[in-house]
This record gives sequence, C-alpha cells and structure tokens, in this order.
Amino acid sequence: MGFNFLPMKIYSPFYIFLRVIVYGLLVFGMAEGIFYDAAHPLNGSYFGEITFVEITQEIVLFVLFLFYIFLGLKWKNIQPVANLAGLFFLISFIREFNFLKLDWVYPALVVLAVFIWLVVRDFKKIKNATIGFFSVPASSWLLSGFLVTYVFSRLMGRSKFWQLMYTGENYRLAKAATEESIELLGNTIMLIGAIEFLIYFLSRKKHLVSSSGLSTSQS
Repeated sequence: MGFNFLPMKIYSPFYIFLRVIVYGLLVFGMAEGIFYDAAHPLNGSYFGEITFVEITQEIVLFVLFLFYIFLGLKWKNIQPVANLAGLFFLISFIREFNFLKLDWVYPALVVLAVFIWLVVRDFKKIKNATIGFFSVPASSWLLSGFLVTYVFSRLMGRSKFWQLMYTGENYRLAKAATEESIELLGNTIMLIGAIEFLIYFLSRKKHLVSSSGLSTSQS
C-alpha cells in the first residue's frame, strides 16, 4: 500500500459534522468525569489514583498501545513507527502505576529495551515509515495530544507557577486539578487520533479493494 491515497469521502461535510458531534460528546463525557471527581472526593482526597480521571487515563493509554501495535500489523509500510508509538504508550501506561509499592521502573525498562531493539532492527525502514505515518491527516491529532499531555500539562503542573497565585500549600488542589485535567484532555485527543487513523485505514483499504476489483473486471 502506498501513501498517496486520500479517501476524500471521509472528509466530506457530513462526515466532518458527524465527527464533530461524536468527538464533542466524548470531550463532554471526559469533562463530566472530571466534575464528578471534584464533587465526590475519595476519602477527602481529590484526583487520587482510584478516580475517574486516573482510571480513564490508564484505559486510554492501554487502548492506544493495542491500537498502534494492531495498526502496524495490518499496515506494514508504517509498522516500524506504529510499533514505536505503541511501545511508547505502553511505557506511559506502566508509569501510571507508580503509586504501587512494586517498582514500575523495571517493567518500563524492559519495554524500553524492546523499543531500542526495534529502532536498531528497523533503522533502514524508519525514514519511509515516518513519512508514511505522518502523511496521514490523523497524525496531527496524535501530535497535538502528545504536546498537550507530555509538554503543556507538565508545564502547567510546575509548583513555582501556582505559588505565584497561592500562599503556602493552598495551591496543591488547583495544581492537581489543572494538571490531571489537561493530561486527560491530551489523552482524549490522542484517542481521537487513533479513531481517525482507523477511519482512514478502513476507507483506504476499501478503496484499494474496489480499485483492484475494477482493474480485474476491465482486464
């Protein structure tokens, strides 16, 4: 499969409008979950590990891991990059369990070793795979979500920023609410990116099958 196919039908006004509604509802649901956590603190603790925000983040990261590994298996041309994306999300998923007494670093290091091994093994394929992967419009969602979760949320979580507006330790609740909410938003955007990748892949596959059948009938 090449990279020059653009399934225009999925970008028609109707399908764009439909996705705006669906994704809007998804974001609304996430916001309501954050509201629920704020309204129902667990044992007086806000945004702890056993809350909607944290559990949803873990689920989304694991889904992203499975999705990109699956996408790579089905779309060989981008598999080297899809595999790396999947393993990155697996490391992030493992990192979410840093509250457990078991040391999360060791399983993360195992995944990191596999990540490095794949980079070495597929080094000659990575350039073309990267071009193919990021030529898909859905990759913009992935990049946007990545920046929100792994860059902006960390910057907004800096204690020195919140200490400019609060005295003492009063800033911690606002800091936690803001950082966790932004992180969930970024994960949601990356989940939307995965959905967009799936829509593109299925539409592209359908187009290629129909084109192949048309060529066969004409020959």
